[in-house]
Amino acid sequence: MLLGAHCSIAGGLHEAPKAGRRIGCDAIQIFSRSPRMLRNTRPITAEEAELWRQSMAENRIREAVIHTNYLINLASPVKRLLKVARTAFVEEMERAQVLGVRLLIFHPGAHKGKGEAKGLRAVAESLDECVERADAPDVTLCLENTAGAGTSVGHKFEHVRGILDLSRHPERIAMCFDTCHAFAAGYDIRTRPGYETVISLLGETVGFDRVRAFHLNDSKGDVRSHLDRHENIGKGKLKKAAFGFLVNDARFAACPAVLETPGDDAAFRRNLKTLRSLVA
Repeated sequence: MLLGAHCSIAGGLHEAPKAGRRIGCDAIQIFSRSPRMLRNTRPITAEEAELWRQSMAENRIREAVIHTNYLINLASPVKRLLKVARTAFVEEMERAQVLGVRLLIFHPGAHKGKGEAKGLRAVAESLDECVERADAPDVTLCLENTAGAGTSVGHKFEHVRGILDLSRHPERIAMCFDTCHAFAAGYDIRTRPGYETVISLLGETVGFDRVRAFHLNDSKGDVRSHLDRHENIGKGKLKKAAFGFLVNDARFAACPAVLETPGDDAAFRRNLKTLRSLVA
């Protein structure tokens, strides 16, 4: 795995790879815009994109992924809100394309009481529209599994499979596996047999070739709690063994795997040290 962390773009996009190098990252995750505002964002300039590429090379970051805005709900049953979400998602895709970032990680959204089937269909239709509208041919859309709180979709592997099957462009869709979310949704990977059972199901349902990125987070909540609360590696309910299984799984050796754990850069460094200590 290409281990790393989520890095701030404060001071400009080119500052994130510098932060990644200070932390000790092989890979980084960024927001390319504010994660909590849906207003139109000015485009990334050619100069900003070039500074980003230079910084990635100079700081020896092997891969970057982008996480989309948290407010985008591609499953919204409200037409006006769905239109806003799709427009914002197209912007996210095009920003990734300009930066040369190949993986765009997103939360699928919530059906708001209309049922999982309608929610999954709305997500698939949203992704199809965005793929067809966006000038972003090199960007793969990585659906992040969720913890299953409220009416969110994506907390079951079958949901990911359903979106793939409903989409006109399944070749453009992949998955980001979040350890905290999976555990909170009921996928218990704390023991070797449990890990093998869950990962085998993932392969059978979604396909290993679709799993392109990971979020490595311990969990404050217990299994099936549906609580989306991240904890430092080894300090939560998941414990270290689960992460040992993952970082040594050859099937995912080429995947970027980033921390979203609490704390500052020093905490990220400690967590990365813990993860690397688990590598056989």
